[in-house]
Amino acid sequence: MGTSVNYLPCDGCGLRASPQHIAERLRRLELSTRYRPVHIGVLFVVFAPPVRPEDDFYGARGSKEFSEPFLEALEIQIPKIEAASKAEDDGSNFARLAEFQRRGYYLSYLSECPILESTEPARSTVARLAPTLIRRIQFNYKPKHIAPIGHELFPFVEQVKDGGLGACLILDHGLALPSLREGDKESLELFRTAMSAMAPRENLSSGYGRIQHTHTEPDFGAGGNT
Repeated sequence: MGTSVNYLPCDGCGLRASPQHIAERLRRLELSTRYRPVHIGVLFVVFAPPVRPEDDFYGARGSKEFSEPFLEALEIQIPKIEAASKAEDDGSNFARLAEFQRRGYYLSYLSECPILESTEPARSTVARLAPTLIRRIQFNYKPKHIAPIGHELFPFVEQVKDGGLGACLILDHGLALPSLREGDKESLELFRTAMSAMAPRENLSSGYGRIQHTHTEPDFGAGGNT
């Protein structure tokens, strides 16, 4: 007779999850914590991380589909590197993440785990997870500004307003900022216009400089992420 596995709900997404799922969430949290500013000037909120852990924004290379246009929109450029070895590529991305942190920026996800399209409608995910994130924003992150990115977060904007944080929002004509795509000049300009509404450099402060100069991959044991 087969034995059924009774997985417990994951704290990151609220869904029942395997030990591997939990380990991957903890790894993403470890990576992002390295670059969390002491004081958050702008909290960017995205619906969910990419499916592959190695594509995470705070990883060594990150997902080019999201990170490249996002960092370009923020005018955080790739440092000039003579050679193109993997180690130098990783160092280049770490340097950009360090600058992202220095400016008081932090990226968070509504769901700390990937959400497959077949799992549930995006609006249902927002309704289920937004209250938890809003409490974290109020009592933990405490940012000066909140910048939701992506059409999936349109209902999240209303919940943030209902939570009394509407004055902190950076929006595009009342809506979440557009998702950025490489080569999409229209979304790039909309994003930059919304960001420029802040007072120049108001998110920068000497209190934002929690930058670690050396980065080593955490040891998760012989099983890697599992």
